[in-house]
Amino acid sequence: GRGKSAIAHTIASWLKDVGGLGSCFCFSRDRQAERREEKMLTTMSHDLAGRYPAFRRALGRVLAEDPALKTTSDLLQQWQKLILEPLSKAAGSIIGNVVVVIDALDE
Repeated sequence: GRGKSAIAHTIASWLKDVGGLGSCFCFSRDRQAERREEKMLTTMSHDLAGRYPAFRRALGRVLAEDPALKTTSDLLQQWQKLILEPLSKAAGSIIGNVVVVIDALDE
């Protein structure tokens, strides 16, 4: 109720315009039934793969080894395998910072 979402969306929009947005994920109290927390990391990895070819290749290798990562409810495993591992393998090919905006995580 204090404008945090407006700030997050403004920053995400600005970063998208200047080409610096890796991913943006927004939670909503109205959409809690969709279990969106289970989609957060898969959405972020999909967005990063679309933006960074080296990340896409590394993610492809991870998913080829374990396709169930796309549907598991184990968020720690998804974080490690869908985000951290591909980012670490692609680090030398990514120029600049990777910015991810997550809004209303407490929802």
